[in-house]
Amino acid sequence: MLRTNRLVYFVGVVTGLLFLIYIVFPQLQQPTPESHLDVQQKPITGGEQKPQPPAAAGGAGRVEAGQVPPSTPRYLSWFPHGDFTEQHESFRNAIRLAYDTKRIIIAPMLRLGKPYPWLPFHQLAQRYEAQDKTILRRICQTPDPAEQWRVELEPCYSMNDWTEIPWSTLFDFTDLEAEFGIRIIERVRDHHWGVQESAINNNYIDTVDIVDPMSFAANGSSVEHGAQIVQPPEPLTKQLKKYLDATQLANLDATYVQFGALSSAARYRTRNNKGQSALKRALNSRIFVTPNHLLPVTQTADQMVEALGGRRRFSSLHLNLAKFIALDARLDTADEAALSSVARKELMNAVVLEIFGDIPINQAVSAAMPILEPSRLAELLAGPHQVNRRQLLDACVEYRASIDPRYPINYLVNDIVDDPMTRPDLFGPLTETFPCTFSKADMRQWHIFDSAWAYHIPQLSDPGVDYEALLAPIVDILMASNAYSFFEIPQTPLTRFMKWQPKRSASTTS
Repeated sequence: MLRTNRLVYFVGVVTGLLFLIYIVFPQLQQPTPESHLDVQQKPITGGEQKPQPPAAAGGAGRVEAGQVPPSTPRYLSWFPHGDFTEQHESFRNAIRLAYDTKRIIIAPMLRLGKPYPWLPFHQLAQRYEAQDKTILRRICQTPDPAEQWRVELEPCYSMNDWTEIPWSTLFDFTDLEAEFGIRIIERVRDHHWGVQESAINNNYIDTVDIVDPMSFAANGSSVEHGAQIVQPPEPLTKQLKKYLDATQLANLDATYVQFGALSSAARYRTRNNKGQSALKRALNSRIFVTPNHLLPVTQTADQMVEALGGRRRFSSLHLNLAKFIALDARLDTADEAALSSVARKELMNAVVLEIFGDIPINQAVSAAMPILEPSRLAELLAGPHQVNRRQLLDACVEYRASIDPRYPINYLVNDIVDDPMTRPDLFGPLTETFPCTFSKADMRQWHIFDSAWAYHIPQLSDPGVDYEALLAPIVDILMASNAYSFFEIPQTPLTRFMKWQPKRSASTTS
């Protein structure tokens, strides 16, 4: 009996040693991931996920069947829509998908001006193809019945109200590839996609997956690019409540994946790993967040920032009055021009109350208190004559710098009129409460910046387009990124975008 126990003990010890040698120790010797390129960004192959038909991917259509070898470059693209923030969100989601599926991004250009809303896949594709200005100019000069659908979507009379520019004009993508291995190719020559893609030189695209869970039901919708797209049983009036998970995205094996709209992050669920977490942190703080890559735009914003006292010496105030009027239940019209003088005053009083509720308490107290004397600001505001606004700007900057560092100076952006000072009936209550409120129209009038700055940029060559007007939202974003605080009433996705801006240290005028 004793010998048996010893034998069992010996066998147990030997088994334990073998387990440690062949199982535990090799695991402990695995190298620690040193970057998000070599481990987190490994290629997705058919062996990692159980294969399943792409049609199960909540809206994937196939042009041709075929297995793409892992070594073959694979691509993804999408159709843009909406204003700057919506297009930016779509690009962010494309970056996230490209990292997860190890695909190269083919990026459509950024549209500035005259945005159009979300549409189902086939309508969004046609809408995107219609905005090829080379073709539009030709058919506007020489009508072509076969191309008439283009001018119905993009009328000739409004062709100068919008333009397209490459995203790299405003953003630097170097860190995306250096840190995360994400490559971006910009489509700048035309609006072809799928098997007709022209942004890829000498690469043959043999298979295309069409993916849009907001347009296609779970069984997908097979189409051939260039052929008539199969309509759903009833035309879509709103987005389908479908989504794709990480497994379904990984199983898309075509050379080229064409997404519809990508503005909804919740519709495309990527893997939850350290690489995605690091990418999210980067996209929320330092990469692809500040459109400061076009020097004339940045210089224009910097000149106005300095005029307002320097970085973090002023606040950026965006008033979306058309939306505010539409949301106000007390008003029986959504048209500002139809409001009575009393209604306009009540409207702006309500805006002022919201501003007081949003701004830091120290600024609210300073704004509510009388202007301290003696000061040049107090003299100007108490004078019997109309205030010289150029002198007012200097007095406001001086007052905040030397007397009350909490006193609010505002850079005002609104959607009603270019120069708020021409509408005292509407903006009067605001400027009475916050006298140190200035706009871009003021800065232009005082020659703070060169009013012709947008017409001397070689990259911008769309004839007849007012680039200063179309790039104004970008300038305003740069102003807000240098401000002490940003307020938007009512809020839009721009508020979320501004939260990603890196904090900059304060500066003063030289």
